[in-house]
Amino acid sequence: MNKKIRFCRQLAEWFLVSDWHYSTLLAVFIDVADELPGDADDLVSELLAEFDTKPELNPIVDYLMQSLRLGCWFYDDHGPRVVPVCLINSQLSRLSNDALPVLNTESDVANWLNVSIQELTWLAELYRLDPTSPSYFKHYHYSIAKKRNGSPRLIESPKSRLRAIQRKVYSEILDHAVIHDSAHGFLKGKGCKTHASQHSGKDILFTFDLSHYFHSIRWPNVYAIFSGLGYTNSVSKILTALTTHRCYMKDRCLGELDTDHRSLLRERHLPQGAPTSPSLSNAVLYFLDCRLSGLAASLNMKYSRYADDLAFSGDTGRDWRFLEPLVGSICLEQGFRLNHRKTRIMKSHQKQRLTGVVVNTKPNVDRKHYDRLKATLTNCLRHGLESQNRDNHPDFFAYLEGSIAHVGHLNSARGKTLKAMYDRVIATQG
Repeated sequence: MNKKIRFCRQLAEWFLVSDWHYSTLLAVFIDVADELPGDADDLVSELLAEFDTKPELNPIVDYLMQSLRLGCWFYDDHGPRVVPVCLINSQLSRLSNDALPVLNTESDVANWLNVSIQELTWLAELYRLDPTSPSYFKHYHYSIAKKRNGSPRLIESPKSRLRAIQRKVYSEILDHAVIHDSAHGFLKGKGCKTHASQHSGKDILFTFDLSHYFHSIRWPNVYAIFSGLGYTNSVSKILTALTTHRCYMKDRCLGELDTDHRSLLRERHLPQGAPTSPSLSNAVLYFLDCRLSGLAASLNMKYSRYADDLAFSGDTGRDWRFLEPLVGSICLEQGFRLNHRKTRIMKSHQKQRLTGVVVNTKPNVDRKHYDRLKATLTNCLRHGLESQNRDNHPDFFAYLEGSIAHVGHLNSARGKTLKAMYDRVIATQG
């Protein structure tokens, strides 16, 4: 197979697993091609003019092979190259990383997880379960946690057997998934401080929030991650089933959610509470991060993402009213919606807060949060520990330790002050 044929087939495979519109196909082309030709955008436009809707693989390959524009790229046999994607109908895994476990069939997955085929099928819920079935037939516990604004947040916690399997999938497979550099949530060595540090000392800061972050990530998104790692159709299907979930509407917890949210939960989605969901969400948002970071670069801005929180910052003075609808349209094309009520624009003369961190000059703890925590510790010394547990935390000591550690991570001096007060509380109340 010569270079041109290989290039056309591999590029067609990437286009086949992507949304069929100009901006997405061009973003995919930019990301996967080495030595990208300057007229790559023209090739994408010509391809879309030829095919209004996404065709099968072979017509795309044939069109690319017959393209005069593409042929010029290989005139001297030194054309561009494309990162290969797993062949759609391959019966053997073509893994993208040697550290990944070799799994070619469902039996291989069952042996790897040390379960029978029947148990694997049961855990993956590859059947339609009667909503009236007793709860012990189901693999998830549902609970409602309240957000800061009082709205409900559904937590879908896998039971112990499925949780153990998901942890194995996370540690041995998803740990090798490709994550964009702009992602800072759920990653070792990164966090709210590294996210905030990207935007310190900027003239203007924009923050956007993705609606129903985990629940907007569906079966095809997750399947594409496992397929992209090189696994076969059958293996990608079973791994996707193990890491996604469909809620059953008879559970009374779901009645607290709005209609739009419940409609998302009726389909396979990432469960908020599963150990695999954070890593999968970062991998699924790779192309969104590519597009938004490219947008930021074109505007001379900085972009980063912490889970569902998107942040843009810059120094240039201009009319920025175009940014929110532009970011929103890109998110829609990638399958997400902005929660416009949470959009914030913060200038340098205002307090610029990002994921609870003040970033006007450098990442720092919010003074109000510090004063509130300091007052709580003072009152613990004066009136007793339990008198200050107004939110009924099941382990108030652990809550205080975590809050103090967070402050110390952002501001070591203030962290030491709070730690000294906490030690006095432990000495007198513990």
